[in-house]
Amino acid sequence: MILYRLANKDYIEDREGIGAKLFGGRWNEINYPCLYASATLSLALLEKFVHAQFKEHMRNLAVLEIEIVDKNDIFHVDESRLQKDWTSDTQYTQWIGKQLLEDITVVAFSVPSVIVPSERNYVINTQAVAFNAVKFKKISDFFTDNRLMNSLF
Repeated sequence: MILYRLANKDYIEDREGIGAKLFGGRWNEINYPCLYASATLSLALLEKFVHAQFKEHMRNLAVLEIEIVDKNDIFHVDESRLQKDWTSDTQYTQWIGKQLLEDITVVAFSVPSVIVPSERNYVINTQAVAFNAVKFKKISDFFTDNRLMNSLF
């Protein structure tokens, strides 16, 4: 399975999950390192865009292709079992992520996207015993149409 990570070029080679560890995210608390990726490049772009406050946050980007060969290494969070308001309850989603990130047998877990609920994002556990099974493939510069950028300040 190929996943896509979109990040600033200065951070695209992070294999330790430093940014997530320092700042937390929807599925991880601060001090829980991980890497976020998406099932498609377009979803990765939407996820990056929704967090961008300024045009500068969408410049100097690169995309990293990540391969997880064994689909059994991925735990799938079943959205039908999530509480009703999970999209607005970050403490709840971080609690779920904490349980999964503390399980070092879980290489990655998939979660529904808040932006496009029928699509999946992936949280890669950099502390997993089998983390070396994650293959970091090619890195490419990423550009998008200026019309998208022009909607930011």
